[in-house]
Amino acid sequence: MTTYHVGNCPACRNGRLFLFRETDTGDVYGHCEECEQGFRSPDEIDANSGFPTLLNPSDAQWATAEDIGQSVWANYTLFPALA
Repeated sequence: MTTYHVGNCPACRNGRLFLFRETDTGDVYGHCEECEQGFRSPDEIDANSGFPTLLNPSDAQWATAEDIGQSVWANYTLFPALA
């Protein structure tokens, strides 16, 4: 399975923002691999106004290309993650 990220985290500037899908709601969000900050939309990245994902009680899984295509991230630049 291909995983996707949308670039570097604006909060820590170290981690990549991988796209995940919340299992409860189906919402796709960016999740920083380093600082665990989450961003529900590209606008939140631009404003650096994310949320701490560790405090989010919802489970999540990797977002698929189909999940992303049906979300607010559909027109955002995506990068496939290299294994």
